[in-house]
Amino acid sequence: MVTLIGVTMTSCKERINLEKVDENGVVFQKKPIWKVPTSSDGINPANGVIGNIFIQNALLSTFNENSASLANHLCLQNTETGECKWRWRDVIRPTEEIMLHNYQGHEVYQYQNLLLYQYGPRNYCINVETGTTVWKKTTGYSGVGLCYGLGAQYFTFGTPIELYKGIWEQFIYRGDVLTGKEEKILMPNYSRKHVGLGITPFHVGSINDVRPVVEGKDTLLLITYTELGSERNEYEAYLSLYNLTQQKWLYDRKSLWGGRKVGVLNGAVRLRGDKMYTITSNEVVCHNWRTGDRVWIKVLPSFAEIQGIFEDRYMVLYDSMSTLYCVDADTGEQIWKLPNETLSYTSSYYAGGILYYLSKGRLRARELKTTKLLWDIPSDTDGKLDGHFWVFVTGLPGKDGEKGRIFTRTGYHTYCFEAIK
Repeated sequence: MVTLIGVTMTSCKERINLEKVDENGVVFQKKPIWKVPTSSDGINPANGVIGNIFIQNALLSTFNENSASLANHLCLQNTETGECKWRWRDVIRPTEEIMLHNYQGHEVYQYQNLLLYQYGPRNYCINVETGTTVWKKTTGYSGVGLCYGLGAQYFTFGTPIELYKGIWEQFIYRGDVLTGKEEKILMPNYSRKHVGLGITPFHVGSINDVRPVVEGKDTLLLITYTELGSERNEYEAYLSLYNLTQQKWLYDRKSLWGGRKVGVLNGAVRLRGDKMYTITSNEVVCHNWRTGDRVWIKVLPSFAEIQGIFEDRYMVLYDSMSTLYCVDADTGEQIWKLPNETLSYTSSYYAGGILYYLSKGRLRARELKTTKLLWDIPSDTDGKLDGHFWVFVTGLPGKDGEKGRIFTRTGYHTYCFEAIK
């Protein structure tokens, strides 16, 4: 077992009255349950995972043995103590930086005690009990590190290496977590009618997301992808549903755009029941994924992000003009909006009616339904380079009547706070 140096612990009894509250009842200072360094030297800031990923109730994070270099490690942290259960850096390329972005935790896939991690044309399978490599391989494609699984099978996508240098033409791959064996199984029906236009003349098509769904005895693949448009720098986006078991399209090339004809498709899709949510530049679009029919569109003033879909149909959005929105996930009707909320990475966590997020380098908490501000907490290294809260915010519910826990990070430390509820 590897233990992080400098773990700060506080007992339940000692945590009483360790908050400072302003005249409006907002907590502006709070002592963490624990905080641990993100690097061995504690001097230079280190990058970290940008996502909400828990593996067997432990937090998957990163740790830098030398924070001045890119040679970081995956680190599985004990959520009770902050101690690192194991560190892993059995990478194929010695200079490779371990990267986890913010695709809602889908950069990795866990099956039983195996963890699949993807980065570019390299796949790794890690034993989550021991932190040791089960297998690793250089793939025949270059992907984006976005994968989904059904049992021992996983699904991902990328451009075959033999095409990669000259042509951007992405295919869907299916792999076996147990063995690492992969096969190319499907390609969207790219039209190819605008290939050769614009600044990317060899762009045939790019897959944005592939979501496997089990319906009865059949496996369906919900696919979103883009192609070049008719004008320079234009892209068109489509939605298709493929029955992999029966090997037939249930519907194909349904337009993802709303009022605009072209745009940029942003991030992984969100599913809620039979509804699917996507971002196309500044449009938030809801479809019935079973039929491909559009349900509603909400147009924001600038590029948009989905923060999350929560209980009672509350859906929180963010745009790049620093505004938070809450809309009805069934209708798109706006419930409230908050201006001047500059998010420090679009990461948030919701529990017990409270929305936790990072804004202007601070850890904030609001009542979701009323927007009442409850926390506005800066980090204790706020004046240092990358010393503010920024990498992620996530949490776990409480057990046996205890309050839950909130986890966040700066360039120097990972923190665990007691939640409001």
